[in-house]
Amino acid sequence: AVVSTQSTGERLKAQIAVESSSSSSSSSSILTQKEKQSNAESEEQARLQVLVSSLGEEQLDRYEAFRRSKFPQSLVKKLVAGMTGVAPSANCTIALSGIAKVLVGQIVEESLDIQETQKESGPIHPKHIREAVRRMRNKGLLGLTKHRKCKLKRL
Repeated sequence: AVVSTQSTGERLKAQIAVESSSSSSSSSSILTQKEKQSNAESEEQARLQVLVSSLGEEQLDRYEAFRRSKFPQSLVKKLVAGMTGVAPSANCTIALSGIAKVLVGQIVEESLDIQETQKESGPIHPKHIREAVRRMRNKGLLGLTKHRKCKLKRL
């Protein structure tokens, strides 16, 4: 195993720089529409690089963990197949795992806000997560309710 002497922030900045240089050089000789898209991507990469350079070491570690995290597609596929009875396509499982990742991120952010308002520190606890889900459910952000009325009418 190779031991890296770079900090997390340096590795992340180098990765973003490589991504931005490869995306701008590969699409420069194609159609103008693709050039516009490439320019937009390079601008986005530049903004991301500025953002990452302003993060502290702890925030960079958290961001890197977020970038590496994912839901296993095999489990998402099993879950969807179990609920619908139909095996989902690969694109569907990718999209659903991405949506799940965003949802978990929103719940964690809300949990951290709750922890901060309660003037607590350290890792978030299940009580923070439960309260975050409750608040998001009340705001209508989750789309989940405890009691669903049956929309089908009996004859």
